[in-house]
Amino acid sequence: MFYMTKKKILVPLDGTDRSMHSLDWLKKLFKEDKVTITLMTIREIVMANDMTITNSTIEQAQKDTDEILDKAEKKLEGYEVEKYSDFGSAPDKILLKSKLDNYDVIIMTKSNKKGLARIIGSVTNKVLKNADTLVIVVPE
Repeated sequence: MFYMTKKKILVPLDGTDRSMHSLDWLKKLFKEDKVTITLMTIREIVMANDMTITNSTIEQAQKDTDEILDKAEKKLEGYEVEKYSDFGSAPDKILLKSKLDNYDVIIMTKSNKKGLARIIGSVTNKVLKNADTLVIVVPE
């Protein structure tokens, strides 16, 4: 008997309402029984001169990340959901996770950054240019 495997979808989130909007699109595009979803949050720890990272800094960042992922998971009730978080460069971690775990689709929202952040390049742009899989960019 032939069984169709579920599509694996990676959804990077940063906790903003804008990024959570990608979950609404996911629900419009994919039925609950056809996909497995990984909600992903990456924290970039930026250090100033001679600044040290304390355990409490890391614990707070992890707590914030857990809140984002829990909120997103609630929006996807009925779907098969896995939560993943890490520290580092967001685009690099998204691309690595996508490649290592063979995701079929990455769903992200456009960046709304202005000025210097826009010039440097958004996470979405870097993922879009370098991904080996389909990337769906959700409008704001």
